[in-house]
Amino acid sequence: MMGNTTNAHKIHVAIFVLATALLVQFGPALAAESEYAPQNIRTTYDKETKYCFFQSFCPYTPSQRKLIERAILNDRSAQYDLGVAFLTGDGLPQDKAAGMAWVVLAAEQGSPAAARQIARRRRNGEAIEVDESKIAGALKPQVEAGDLDSMRALAPMIIAGRGVKQDAAQGIALLSRAAEKGSAEAEKELFELYLNGAPHIPANKPEAMKWLVMSARHGDVDAMNNLGYMSMTASMADRDLVGGYCWLLRAAMMDNGQAQEKLALTFALGEKDGRGATLAVDLIQADLWMRVAARSPYHDNSQIRSRIEPNMTTDQLNEAKRLFQAWRPLGFEEVKTLTVALPSPMSSGSAIRNCATFN
Repeated sequence: MMGNTTNAHKIHVAIFVLATALLVQFGPALAAESEYAPQNIRTTYDKETKYCFFQSFCPYTPSQRKLIERAILNDRSAQYDLGVAFLTGDGLPQDKAAGMAWVVLAAEQGSPAAARQIARRRRNGEAIEVDESKIAGALKPQVEAGDLDSMRALAPMIIAGRGVKQDAAQGIALLSRAAEKGSAEAEKELFELYLNGAPHIPANKPEAMKWLVMSARHGDVDAMNNLGYMSMTASMADRDLVGGYCWLLRAAMMDNGQAQEKLALTFALGEKDGRGATLAVDLIQADLWMRVAARSPYHDNSQIRSRIEPNMTTDQLNEAKRLFQAWRPLGFEEVKTLTVALPSPMSSGSAIRNCATFN
């Protein structure tokens, strides 16, 4: 009896070892053969939708069906959107292997968004099999036709020599061309390139800041937030409290949670710079911006809140609540034409009295 048990155990161990070896050898291939991968989705889709004449029995919403059908018919924007949906599990089963296969297919057919998604993931260390020369080849005619998103996608590939011959000067020129034609995103990308440096592109902070200001002035709210934060957290000699406050305020008005959170902390603690400007503690404004920021769970900062509300009177809390009830986010067209008076005594030692328009 004991011998039979021992033999059975040995057989189970052998089967386990064999199964493990097969999984190691063929696992990636099996993952690539997902039922939702581009080469399989038609069969899967037909199988899963044969009862869709009754919507209650259908596994997909009408919009999801349209998206899948467009992707199958080689619509690259639909292929990218479908890939993102599978990657995130947003409305569809999460299937990262299939999702990335769809994104790669869209990129190789010239989707700028898909090309940037792949580049971003590879910078973060993700291993992705893709023919970058095919991506570059698909983007080039779109660049020649003046498509700004394609310029933004192809320029970093040229700078890094991915899929094309490396030429940093040509890549910078292409990204600058997109910026000059009105792409605030391209301006922000030039800022990041010059701030951090890149192959054959030395870091150049003054040049970086020039592009960040341009992006902010053209309506990029993240650029406004970055500009405000950098201006207010520089060394005392370089700090620009007035300029930083104005850019943070604009970003906060446009509903940027980071800017709202930073304004709350700044009003809670007060601030000054080496140019004679001072921002006095204002708990009502601090509480207002903390309440606005806290609408998002990502910016409901209990540490900042603990510096504000316990120190407020009932009248101050009521005023902050009143201001919060009246607050609404503004669009860029409203913000750029808005003249906002600087809080006293921030403007002392300066001829600047307000956050002026920048039309």
